Amino acid sequence: MSLVVRHIRLRAQTTGGLYGADIPIQPGCTILHAPNTSGKSTTLQALLYALGLEQMLSPKREIPLPFAMRTHVEDPETSETHQIIESYVAVELENAQQERIAVKRGVTVTATDRRLVSVFSGPELTDPGKSYARRDYFVLDGGAAQREAGFHRFLADFIGWHLPIVKRYDGSECPLYVETLFPLFFVEQKTGWTAIPANIPTHFKIRDVHRRSVEFLLDLETHEIERRKQDLEIQQIALRARWSGIIHDMKAMANAAGLSATQLPEAPTAFVDEVRAAHLLVFEDKAWRPLAAQLATLQERLDSLDDVLIPEVEGVADEASAEADQLTREIQTLNADRSEIFRERQAEALQLSATQERLSLLADDIRKNQDARKLQTYGSELAKDLSPNHCPTCEQPLDDSLLPQGVLASVMSIDDNIDYLSAQRNIFRRLADRSESAIRDLDLELLSTNEEVRRKAARLRALKSDLIAPSHAASAAFIEQRLRLEQRVLQLVEAQERFSGVIDHLQRQVEDWKDLLAAKAKLPDNRLGEKDIEKLRLFERSIRAQLDLYKFTTFPTSELTVSEDTYRPEKEGFEIGFELSASDSIRLKWAYQMGLLEVAKTTATNHPGLLVFDEPRQQEAAKVSMAGLLRVAARNGANGAQIIIATSEQLDTIKELTTGLQCNLQTFPGRIIRRIPDEH
Repeated sequence: MSLVVRHIRLRAQTTGGLYGADIPIQPGCTILHAPNTSGKSTTLQALLYALGLEQMLSPKREIPLPFAMRTHVEDPETSETHQIIESYVAVELENAQQERIAVKRGVTVTATDRRLVSVFSGPELTDPGKSYARRDYFVLDGGAAQREAGFHRFLADFIGWHLPIVKRYDGSECPLYVETLFPLFFVEQKTGWTAIPANIPTHFKIRDVHRRSVEFLLDLETHEIERRKQDLEIQQIALRARWSGIIHDMKAMANAAGLSATQLPEAPTAFVDEVRAAHLLVFEDKAWRPLAAQLATLQERLDSLDDVLIPEVEGVADEASAEADQLTREIQTLNADRSEIFRERQAEALQLSATQERLSLLADDIRKNQDARKLQTYGSELAKDLSPNHCPTCEQPLDDSLLPQGVLASVMSIDDNIDYLSAQRNIFRRLADRSESAIRDLDLELLSTNEEVRRKAARLRALKSDLIAPSHAASAAFIEQRLRLEQRVLQLVEAQERFSGVIDHLQRQVEDWKDLLAAKAKLPDNRLGEKDIEKLRLFERSIRAQLDLYKFTTFPTSELTVSEDTYRPEKEGFEIGFELSASDSIRLKWAYQMGLLEVAKTTATNHPGLLVFDEPRQQEAAKVSMAGLLRVAARNGANGAQIIIATSEQLDTIKELTTGLQCNLQTFPGRIIRRIPDEH
C-alpha cells in the first residue's frame, strides 16, 4: 500500500483578484524551504484539511488554516489587503496501483458546505486538459468512515487500508478512524512534536487508541489475535442469546401444559450431563412429581382400566355407531382443514420473508437518498439531473425503452423521493405486522385443530371400544374417566417428546459452546507472536541506529527498548519521559516516526510510505543532528518512500546539509500565496 502526494493547490478569490499557490511534490525526499510565516505550514495543513483530517488536530472541527485562506490576503508585493470571497484547497494523490485522484474541498464557501469533498478520478491538477469523472463525498459527519458516500471510507480504500473495528470505552464499536493513524506519519508544527509516539486524538473514545494505531500501522499479528478474540466474544454472545431463547421457549411450553421445567442450565455449559439432568415436573396430588414417574403411573392405571369389564351399553349401541361414523367424517374434515392451515401458514411465511427483504432494500434506498441530500445540501450539483438510461436505485442501464432517451424534464426531488420511500416503508411495515399477526393466529388455529383431532380420535377410539364390548354397555362416567386418562397421557407424552427434542438441541449447543471455548483457549497467551516480536526488534534497531546518527546523548542508545505492551520507548522497563533533554526528545521523535517507516522496507506493514515533518528542528536541535535526519530521509526516499520536510532553516545551511543527497529542494523566497492570473 502507498500514498504519494503529487501536488498541493491553494486558491483564494478575493476582492483584489485571484491568489494562491501550486506546489508540485516529487516522490522521494522533498524539502520545502521558506522563511517563517511565509506559508510552509499552511501548505501542509492544506493537505490535512483537504483530506478532512482537522479532527486529528482538535475535536472542535476548526479550520486548521490561517487568515490567508479564510478571511483576507495581504499582497506580498503591494502590501494591500483583500477580502476573500471564496477559497479552496486541492491535493493530487497517487496509490500503489499508480491510480491518481484529485481531492478538492472548499474553505471559505458560499454555495456549498465545508463538509463536502469532491474527488476527480485522474490527475486533475497536473494534467488539467482532460475531463475526469467527479464524485462527491462528505466528511466530519457520522458515517464518513463507513458509508459509501463517506470520504474517509473512500480514502482508506484508495490507500489500501482495511480499517479494523475497535472498541470504545462505552463498549460500542467503531472503525479505527484515519485521524488516529495519520499522526504516526504526519507531524504538524504546533502540537505534533509534543508526544511520542504521536499526538493521537483521544476524543473518539477508542480504548487503547495509541496501541491500536501502532498495531495497525505495523500490521502486528496481535491485532488479528485481538480481532479473533472479539469475533469469539461476539459468537459467544450470540450463542448465549440462542440458549436463553431456547430455555425461555421451553419454559413457556411447559407452563402452557401445566408442567414445570427444572434443572435447565440458564447459561451455556460445556458439560452435556448438566443438560441431560434437566427434566419436567407435573403437579399431582398437591405435589410436584417427575413427569416420567407420573407417566408410568398413569399408563399403569390406563392399562388396568383396559382389563376391567366395561359396563353394558346395550341401550346406546345405535347412537354410538352413528356418532362413530360422524366422528370419522369430522376427523377427515379436520385433517383437511389442518393441511390447508399449514399451507396458508407457509404462504404467509413466504410473504413475510419477501416483505422483510423489501423493507431492507427500502432502508438502503432511503440511506442512499439521505446521503445524496446531504451532499446536495453541502453544494454538490452532481445529483440534479437524472438520466433515464440508468436506474437511480440499482444503477443498471435501461436502454430498451420506446420513450425518448433524453434527460427527464421533471423528476421528483430528493426530499420527495425520501418521503415517497418512507411512505412505502410504512406500508410494508404494516404488511409485515399483518403477516406476523396472521402467522400467530394460524399457529393457534393449527394448535387448536390438532387438539380437536386428538380429542375426537380419543372419543372415536372409546366409542369403537364400546361397540365391540358385550351388549351390556359401560356407564358414561366410566367411559369419561378412561377418555380423560387417555387424553392426559397423550398430552404428557407429547410434552415429553417436545422436551426431549429441546434437550437434543441444547446438546448440540453444548458442542458449539465447547468449540468456542476451545478456539479461545488456542489463542496464544502472549499478546505478541514471533513475527510481531521480530518487527519490534527491527523497530528498536532502527531507532537506536538513528539516535546514534542524530547524536543522542541522554543515555546510551543500547539501553533503549520498545515496550511490547505500549510500543513506547523505554529504558530499563520504564517509559522514557522527563529525563530527556528537550533536543533529545525531538531526536527520539524523529527516530520513532522514521523507524515506523523503515520497518516497512523489510517486512509487510500497513504504513503508506509517507512521512511529513513540519519544522523538525525544534528546540534548536544541533546542526549535526539535522544533517543526520536529512541523510536518513534521503536514504528512505531513494528506497521508495516519500518524505516531505518543511523548514525555515538558513538556506545556505540546508544546501550544505543536502549536498550529495537525493533531495528535491523547493525554495520560496517570500510568501507562498501570491497573486496569480485568473484561471479560465
